[in-house]
Amino acid sequence: MLDASIAVWDCKRVFDYVRPITAIRFLKAGVEIRAWAGPGKGTQTILGERWQAYQTGAQPTPAFPEFSSGHSAFSAAGAEVLKSYTGSDSFNASTTVKAGSSKVESGSVPAADITLAWATFSAAADQAGMSRRYGGIHFKEGDLQSRAMGRLVGAQAWAKAQTYFAGSAPH
Repeated sequence: MLDASIAVWDCKRVFDYVRPITAIRFLKAGVEIRAWAGPGKGTQTILGERWQAYQTGAQPTPAFPEFSSGHSAFSAAGAEVLKSYTGSDSFNASTTVKAGSSKVESGSVPAADITLAWATFSAAADQAGMSRRYGGIHFKEGDLQSRAMGRLVGAQAWAKAQTYFAGSAPH
């Protein structure tokens, strides 16, 4: 995870890429768009400069560059290490999100209990990356490129760890 964070923050400093909230509000200012209108309001036609991420808090998006996605890279790196450690991508885990338990729209979302399930570590990592796009925190490429980077970092970290376990690491 530390190696993934180094790669992510290197990208953030090199690319210094704008987040969706800034891009949409600037590029769609004065234009009516269909988007989430806020807690309890669902999607509506709003002015582009009023677009907001599906998040809570006074600062709904992080105050640092969009590219690359830390969540996507960390999740993919973790999945890669778990696959290597267990010898399989099989995860077969699930969790149930209770009706009304949303921190963004408490009491109403989700409308009914929903079970999230992941057959593989990779599927869980992919869904973690997608969550950042659904929340309006990252663009598609920030997610996808970071997942690829995370898989590479995870594979390299596992290979390096193996040299320590085998006693063949350089001194």
